[in-house]
Amino acid sequence: MKRHSTGALTKAQKAAQDKTYSKKNKYDYLIMGTGMSALSIGSLLAHSGKKVCMLEAHDVPGGMAHTFKMGDYQFCAQVHYIWGCAPGGRIYEFLKHIGLAKKITFQRLGPVGYDRMAMPDGKFVMIPNGFDLLAERIDSAYPGQKEAVIRFTNLLRQMRLEMRELPSRQVRWWEILTHARKARTLLRYLNKTIQDVFDECGLSKEAQAVLIANAGDMMAPPKDMSIFAYCALFSGYNTGAYYPTKHFKSLTQGLADFITSHKGCHIYYETAVSAIKTEGKKVIGVETTDGRKFTAKNYICNMDPQATMKIIGEEKFPGRWAKPLKYRYAPSGILVYLGLKDIDLTKYGFGKFNTWDLAQWDMNKMWDEQGPGDLSKPWIFISTPSLHTKDRGTTPPGGAVIEIATYTEFDWLAELKKKDPSLYVQKKNEIADMLIGIVEKKYIPGIRDHIAVKVVGTPSTHLDFCNAPFGNSYGSYLNPQQIGLKRLKAATPFSNLWWCNASSGFAGVHGTISTGMDLYMDLTGDRFFDDKMMPTDDEFVARLTKGKKSLN
Repeated sequence: MKRHSTGALTKAQKAAQDKTYSKKNKYDYLIMGTGMSALSIGSLLAHSGKKVCMLEAHDVPGGMAHTFKMGDYQFCAQVHYIWGCAPGGRIYEFLKHIGLAKKITFQRLGPVGYDRMAMPDGKFVMIPNGFDLLAERIDSAYPGQKEAVIRFTNLLRQMRLEMRELPSRQVRWWEILTHARKARTLLRYLNKTIQDVFDECGLSKEAQAVLIANAGDMMAPPKDMSIFAYCALFSGYNTGAYYPTKHFKSLTQGLADFITSHKGCHIYYETAVSAIKTEGKKVIGVETTDGRKFTAKNYICNMDPQATMKIIGEEKFPGRWAKPLKYRYAPSGILVYLGLKDIDLTKYGFGKFNTWDLAQWDMNKMWDEQGPGDLSKPWIFISTPSLHTKDRGTTPPGGAVIEIATYTEFDWLAELKKKDPSLYVQKKNEIADMLIGIVEKKYIPGIRDHIAVKVVGTPSTHLDFCNAPFGNSYGSYLNPQQIGLKRLKAATPFSNLWWCNASSGFAGVHGTISTGMDLYMDLTGDRFFDDKMMPTDDEFVARLTKGKKSLN
């Protein structure tokens, strides 16, 4: 699968895996993949006493959240901040349940704001925790927009309150009807995009740009993006945006180590699944590319469902099972990872926040241009993870990490790569140079003089390293058609196989960990978490603004 790896297994590690395999261990659950939903359900099952086997094609755990090393620098592949990490939040309560809440901790971004929106007119708007303060900041930058922003955020508030009333698992269609009185707003906006809601609320182009500058967090433009997807993410960050105290490796590797610390639980790396054997309505075993065979009582698939269906055999997914699997994939983009030397990024205005820089007001227009490769006026995302925590575990002394990202589609770069790999490498480096040039011109003069390590990722990189079809970042596309009731769920035609990934649940670290939590609770009946018991968004914000130490 991989054309290049910076952390391939050593001979000793391979020998240890061979020795474990030779013992012919018996497992309760076999999990294919070690993405975040797999690590969450694997940790919960191991904690509950189940024997768990996990098979990972890569040499490190975490899927899109994995960490790779280049020289003296370490980079998280694609994650920069998450939410739900305060007491009462899903990620915190998950870690607390398995006894890791004091070991895997988080730092809050801010406090002035967690996202800095750089507008085409040169103005900056910091996104704070608290929608009332957000309305004031947008109105301060663009007078006359306060009431429209309040209409918009009040709608998000109502949606979140109604979402709390739904069952803490994937919802069946009839449950929406039985909860109709409590879910009127959700029913009304079931098929609406964020652009529909922007227009309804009367937001100016400037206010819209501030509110959608982070479209890369969902990899969809406002004209396509489900209002529910936006609401979940934007409202989630409103309750607190967090970064792991010891970087994302502490979360991914920490969960992997937790799983293997339990007797009878193992993870096999560089072990890609090549065949899934079925007999009637049950899975009876899997085979890997190196010829090994694994069996278990139950199977959980963290791999892409469409790709897995083809491995099993499309003819075994008739009728109602096949339709949800015909989803459209989310896109991805270009990401430039830079390891810098002899530089203090705080002197250039960076801190515990991310930056979204827009070259134009209309995100829909930018999206249409950038998809097929016109990056002449791009929006870019700038993250400085080495400033998000005091831990220096990802850089040498005096070093810093900065990551620059933008959107483009898979096809045109993949075609170039197929036609002439050298031209593909040349093109991706040209794009990287252009992105670095924007940062150098607008933010860090002379940044090139400080570059010690440069790595450029494209949608093809996602395919090579994470088996992500078309280089997708979030599984299925986050449009209304694929966020609503037609979304793929965990069940399969096989009584002992379940999907557990971004496409069968929700995207992002919070979404995928939640997907693993929900499947675990459904399978075992151990309902250790209930959304109705967690603080409301306003209660989370009140705690943050009071600066309570309990919120990290």
